[in-house]
Amino acid sequence: MMHLASILSFLCVLAIAAGQCADTVRKAADCASHGYAQDTVTNKEACCALCASEKKCLQWTFHSFSKRCYRTSGSEVVRQGIFTMFSTCGIRAPAPSPSPTPSPPVGPGGRWAVIAAGSQGFFNYRHQADACHAYQIVRKSGIPAQNIILMMQDDVANSRENPLKGQLFNKPGDNVTDVYHGCKVDYRGKKVTAKLFLDVITGEESKVPAPGKVLKSGPNDKVFINFVDHGGVGIVAFPNGPLLHASELSMALRTMQKKNMFKELLFYMEACESGSMFPGLTANGRIFAVTASNAKESSWGYYCPSNDTVNGKHMGTCLGDLFSISWMEDSDLAKMSMESIAEQVKRVTKRTFKSHVSTFGDASFESEPIGNFEVARATRVARPLPVNPVNPVSPVNPVSTAGAVNIRDIPLHLAYTAWERAETEQQKQTAWNRLQSVIVAREADEQLFQTIVNRSCDSVGYGCDYSMTHSKHTIQDFECHQELAATLHESCPRRAHHDAGGWNAFNMKFSQTLVNLCESQTRLQKDLRDLEGIIRAACNDASKKHPTVAQDVSHQKLATAQEQTILELSVENKAHSSGKSLYIARGSSSCWGI
Repeated sequence: MMHLASILSFLCVLAIAAGQCADTVRKAADCASHGYAQDTVTNKEACCALCASEKKCLQWTFHSFSKRCYRTSGSEVVRQGIFTMFSTCGIRAPAPSPSPTPSPPVGPGGRWAVIAAGSQGFFNYRHQADACHAYQIVRKSGIPAQNIILMMQDDVANSRENPLKGQLFNKPGDNVTDVYHGCKVDYRGKKVTAKLFLDVITGEESKVPAPGKVLKSGPNDKVFINFVDHGGVGIVAFPNGPLLHASELSMALRTMQKKNMFKELLFYMEACESGSMFPGLTANGRIFAVTASNAKESSWGYYCPSNDTVNGKHMGTCLGDLFSISWMEDSDLAKMSMESIAEQVKRVTKRTFKSHVSTFGDASFESEPIGNFEVARATRVARPLPVNPVNPVSPVNPVSTAGAVNIRDIPLHLAYTAWERAETEQQKQTAWNRLQSVIVAREADEQLFQTIVNRSCDSVGYGCDYSMTHSKHTIQDFECHQELAATLHESCPRRAHHDAGGWNAFNMKFSQTLVNLCESQTRLQKDLRDLEGIIRAACNDASKKHPTVAQDVSHQKLATAQEQTILELSVENKAHSSGKSLYIARGSSSCWGI
């Protein structure tokens, strides 16, 4: 006998099917190949209706030959080709709210900004400097303070490691601006999590801690979101708690659309592989995202040692990120221009010479002045972006490579620089211990992910290990990847006290490995639960081998590595102005060059 709930659901499907499907429909396409459910239905309209009747359904695919309707709860990439000619993809339209709550009145200007720095620790100085610089830009543009929400750990300006305590600088030189002065932080410390970020941008005032500040924008407002931190394929980090996954961000942006929280939304993201974070954006969704890199590469830090001198002091850290300082230094100049979003993206793309700036979503408003989002009214044309103030370059080479370091290598680069600059024997020993700790942690992460691959490929056959390690699959199975990424965060050892969990600045590059495993479950003959078990076991083994937080390592333990390591680091330090990536070799058996 059919349950009452099932009958009502069936009647609901019939009622919706009788009408016209309101979803975004793409013919000859598949966007639910890793669905949570599949059923036989009569046509694509019935498939659309079935998805509409299920709360967690976001996308569906109807295969006309088999009459099967696949539904997925995550945002999958739309695939088209010879094998999808007789399929129809649907991306669920936001459901109308039965009792819409009127949008609160917006502040002066009808513009809002949310800025988030997702890291902690002095070696991540650049993220908080980027965030405060962004705050200064949007504040000077005329956006009132009550319409700006800034979240960051706020542990850098007053860190004992900061040579200029109580200040933050986003570029080197003399008489440069202290971006921390007047930087109003709304959420700091342990409050800063991925959940807080999602609640803030979706306006969930009842779910956030004091001061309870959330985005209260309305349907006529322009919203600017800027996120700065570490990332990997499909993930970005926060200083506390779990990661933010691409599927969670996609759902939050859909919620903002459903709640009519903006007329146009501009999203700038600074993170490695940040081009993988916006799979669900559409060409007419009024959201335009610009990322520091594509989905397969690292982003780069900038103004790093030896180009880190402020007011005569070596800061011992990277002062900014290449993409971030490019758009912000452009905005500093463009505050008196009519530069459009498209023009800024073009200029920033040219200056971000180490990675591929990428754009996603609705480009219909990119011809609007960037001042509608970031900068003040125009009075004259923006000047060219400045050359590096410490190492000016010739007209033949208009962009300096000095001080650019691959994000994955920054902890190593900073540790070596500290050792090289140390003056006393005690300082030398302390810096040497830290350098060794970083090297050992990197090697431990290499071994951890190799173990995960080896165990996943057990009995599969020749070539599996290489494929899982080196392939660049695109995320299709978002649920699998999100689960594996969370498992690793919870189960694997932290390599440093500032890491929120098992992920860190170096090993987030291995998020791609998890993608490869998820997209190869049939070949591996292992399902999600099998892969989760492998990761947990490998993490437990790694925790027994290495301390939860990397400790100082004796000279004897790294005796075989010391000479080669110092040689390579010294060569790198001298050649760094040529923009070479950091290369660390251990003996003759392995390397960690990224």
